[in-house]
Amino acid sequence: MPGAAPRWSALPGLAARALLSATVPAPGRGVPVDPAGGVSVTYVGHATVLVRLGDATFLTDPIYAPRLTLLQRLVAPGVPLESLPPLDAVLVSHGHYDHLDVPTHRRLPKRETVAVVARNLRDLVVGCGYREVIELEWGDSITIAGVRVTAVPVSHWGTRNLVPDGRGWTGFLLEHAHSTVFFPGDTAYFPGFRDYGRRWPIDVALLPIGAYSPPSFRRVHMNPEDALQAMLDLDARHLVPIHWGTYVISAEPTDEPIRWLLDLARERGVLERVAVLRHGESRRFDPPLTAAARLP
Repeated sequence: MPGAAPRWSALPGLAARALLSATVPAPGRGVPVDPAGGVSVTYVGHATVLVRLGDATFLTDPIYAPRLTLLQRLVAPGVPLESLPPLDAVLVSHGHYDHLDVPTHRRLPKRETVAVVARNLRDLVVGCGYREVIELEWGDSITIAGVRVTAVPVSHWGTRNLVPDGRGWTGFLLEHAHSTVFFPGDTAYFPGFRDYGRRWPIDVALLPIGAYSPPSFRRVHMNPEDALQAMLDLDARHLVPIHWGTYVISAEPTDEPIRWLLDLARERGVLERVAVLRHGESRRFDPPLTAAARLP
């Protein structure tokens, strides 16, 4: 049964894959499609997503590391570093090592690129070559290249190491003239999604679906059932699943989150709203035909 407590007999195999597997090439072409007035989303891997709205390009929680300490990367980044388009902004949701990799930030190609980060994360990336590093508290907004970026609460935590350090965590709403994208970083399911769905017309929700086993992990992560409910609460037109298939950081089988999500979406009649992108795959999401301008 998906989401059940891990079978202890399966853990040695998971551990071996986490530590010893060779990194395989990304299956997608790694070419971001033109948003053409809508939203373009390219899955790089884990919580790293390339988002294009109009003429603006954003990269979320970039991590290009071949390993997380000892954990081997399973699939190469969907867009190689040298193939990234010029970035207007890099978003950092929180300081955990699988979401904020300082060497990646140093290596990212930059051209007047701004980093937008959660509370008390500035010191980690201020020396990485960004034109500016901006910390946002929940409720704060800033406009970058015609896109309004708003920090919103999510249900997670931010301590980078074992000792409480006051580092924050946040989700982000990206609003362009005709399209809106929601990126929560890491989060558990929580009632705030309904509030966001009432407040914003969300076109694409980039929702994490992995790292839910053992069940106690759901205090800070979502499983596919949670993510599908979050999509419904948000009233998002499309769900793009993230946080799956890149590193073994929990006990569920690595192929389970996507299979479970698609089965649930099929059962509930919303399969057409779930857009699974493999590493390196890109898709354009057109705005509704009746969409009015959302920003002045």
